[in-house]
Amino acid sequence: MKNESNILSKFKNFAHLVRYAWGGLITTTIGFLVIFISMKIGLSPFVSNAVGYGVGLILSFMISKNFVFKSDGHLVTESIRYLTAFIISFLVNLLVLHTSLINFMLPILPSQILAALSYTLLMYLFMCFFVFNTAISIKLSKN
Repeated sequence: MKNESNILSKFKNFAHLVRYAWGGLITTTIGFLVIFISMKIGLSPFVSNAVGYGVGLILSFMISKNFVFKSDGHLVTESIRYLTAFIISFLVNLLVLHTSLINFMLPILPSQILAALSYTLLMYLFMCFFVFNTAISIKLSKN
């Protein structure tokens, strides 16, 4: 019986991670589309980037709340927590990028990949344990 529960838990964790990956893919795709469309209609690259990231941030929150974590928590509270998690994760992203480029003198592409991975992992953990507080329902398996 315990083995069946462990298998079910692993499946739920995997399904959760798949939803997170899909949410990220959708958000990234739409965010880039908004950036490129904004530039195409004449907005500067900087304004286009800000608009794209703004749309991406809102879309990411909604997908995470409704699809990935399926949260029924308070919208305003979770929004504030999400924004806080985003700011911290993005600052860590910039720190990893800076450290990779300056201290370790890595090339730009691996530095960007490390920075993006740090952001993605930290943001996921923040969403699990802080934003949507699903730490009780999502238990990482020991094996």
